[in-house]
Amino acid sequence: MKSLLNIFNKSIVAEYYRQNMVFIFVLMLFCFGFLRAIEHITIIKLILRLPALMLLTFIVWAVYALKVSLFNLRLLESRQYEFLYQARLFPLAKRLAVFCLVMFNLLQLTFLYSLAMIKIGIDEKRYGPAGLIVLINLVLIISGALVMEYRIRMPNPEKLLPRTFQSVFSKFRTPSYLFFVRYLSARQPVLLLITKLFSMAVLLGFCYLYPTDDYDERFLAIAGLLVGASHIVFNQKYFQFEHLHLGLLRNLPLGFGKRYSGYLITYAVLLIPELLVLIKNLPGEVSYVFMIQLLIFIMSIILLMHHLHYVNGISKDAFMQRLFFGGIGLFLLIMFKIPLLVLSGVLLLAGGMVFRKHFYLSEYHEE
Repeated sequence: MKSLLNIFNKSIVAEYYRQNMVFIFVLMLFCFGFLRAIEHITIIKLILRLPALMLLTFIVWAVYALKVSLFNLRLLESRQYEFLYQARLFPLAKRLAVFCLVMFNLLQLTFLYSLAMIKIGIDEKRYGPAGLIVLINLVLIISGALVMEYRIRMPNPEKLLPRTFQSVFSKFRTPSYLFFVRYLSARQPVLLLITKLFSMAVLLGFCYLYPTDDYDERFLAIAGLLVGASHIVFNQKYFQFEHLHLGLLRNLPLGFGKRYSGYLITYAVLLIPELLVLIKNLPGEVSYVFMIQLLIFIMSIILLMHHLHYVNGISKDAFMQRLFFGGIGLFLLIMFKIPLLVLSGVLLLAGGMVFRKHFYLSEYHEE
């Protein structure tokens, strides 16, 4: 059992945290650098007292657990990780125990925070909510383990959902800048839904927290950094989609400006949900001019991350390390009150230079 657990930890757990290090780091910076301990305690006490807030917390945890499970499924469907199906040689009880431990390791972000909530719940003599938190964590861990067990037993399931979407979308002509959006809707609907729900929840949470203390616009800029970083999964899928299905586009006589604007329009369409959240929930102290600057900042992050995929010869570890330290740099620049338009201009310029230099030389190697 120990050897099987080590294999899954090194294959799945380590890969998950490597790919999400930028998001996790920025989230930790916000939670433990921007919010004080007394604010965390106040938020936890409110959650324990108000059923609606507790339900919202459980929904956020469930969405994160679903994100983790989708990551597990994506890795298990990859050729590079087909050796993990040999886990079927182990007894069912051992497999499930290992899968539960794997899910436990992957859900550390929510689990550690739930431990603090349980302690405060016990101190406040709110044993019912504290017990419910324990139960929800067990449900999320066991559910994720069952999903992994299902995939191990059914390595090649039929994908009926994409065919349904394809039959609907086949009736409409799609502009080139909506090719990727249509692909996500047809082939990756759950990924699209989870990513959008997460980024919208981040903006909504920051907008609601903004009036509760003496925050300034940097608070929302941190939210923009989180939202931009959360779209890296779309960047990866877009790069893969473009090379596998749109190889002919590279040979078309399209200028640099037209190609670049195509990516801009595509990601602008994907950011429509975030725009609607900001319009409806923008704090009264924040102007719509800053909202536009924030959206441009988010767009500049997404475009730069997209164009960095065109650079050949960079390992996954090196790529994520660059994004990691880039996220640190942006966070510090925001805290030093560098205007968002200046940061956006630099990011857009850097992305354009990388795109122009590496687009025709880029190669995709299927895992």
